[in-house]
Amino acid sequence: MMNAKLSINLLLRANFFRLWRSASFWAAVSVMFGIGVFELAVGVNAQRQGIPVPLDNRYMLFVLMSGVVLSAFCSLFVGAEYSDGVIRNKIAVGHSRANLYLANLVTCSAAGILVCLGYILPMTAVGIPLMGGFTLPPASILWFTLCAFLMTASLCAVFTMAALLNQNKAVVAIICIFLAYFLLFLGIYLNSRLAEQAVIPAREYIENGQILVREAMPNPAYVQGLKRTIFEVLYDLPGCQAVQLIAASEARPIRLPLISACTILASAGAGLALFRRKDLK
Repeated sequence: MMNAKLSINLLLRANFFRLWRSASFWAAVSVMFGIGVFELAVGVNAQRQGIPVPLDNRYMLFVLMSGVVLSAFCSLFVGAEYSDGVIRNKIAVGHSRANLYLANLVTCSAAGILVCLGYILPMTAVGIPLMGGFTLPPASILWFTLCAFLMTASLCAVFTMAALLNQNKAVVAIICIFLAYFLLFLGIYLNSRLAEQAVIPAREYIENGQILVREAMPNPAYVQGLKRTIFEVLYDLPGCQAVQLIAASEARPIRLPLISACTILASAGAGLALFRRKDLK
């Protein structure tokens, strides 16, 4: 078996060369670029009609679709190594399974960030002069961008694990796309439940010509206790975080990047342990 440092360098070079020539990678970049141009056009058109639309509102929207786009990319990119017999060949020439796994993880995570840049670049390069720049401080914009990149890398880590543990590209693609959509809609659902007020405020209404007053009352839809704690934990999961990031404010919760980092470490550790024992047919 060859030197570990030499092995990982060779694997990364080969992966990035294959990434550069990958149709699925450029398709993912093109999709995000197209979404960025569309969202930019919507914002510019709204401003021309007199509707104030801060650039902040359009800038973070890429997190809503990045997981779905990258779920397809990771399953196709990694799955191609199985279908072409590349994984067995790399192991046969002396590369360890650990280096092979880590090289794919780094490549897919880097590709995920590059795909996100496909949205960010047109949005900032054209959006700043046309829409007037950001309303949030630069430090906040950089913070939420970092959170988005780490969330993207954590999702890529999960998708990479799924792709390396299953040789069927079609099955992996379906599983990863379903997971991406599930996390996104789970985040939307949790956001709506956690946003419920504890008390329904008093209000006046007219009935049969009379003005009546409804007293303030507890909101039965308000989530509390252990159930609320569970909802808050789930709401911070990668994928669900996207809903929080698009509502970016000056508050910068440290837990979001920490949870993303923990997800990367946990999925990489579990995936590597299972990949070491996998029968590569």
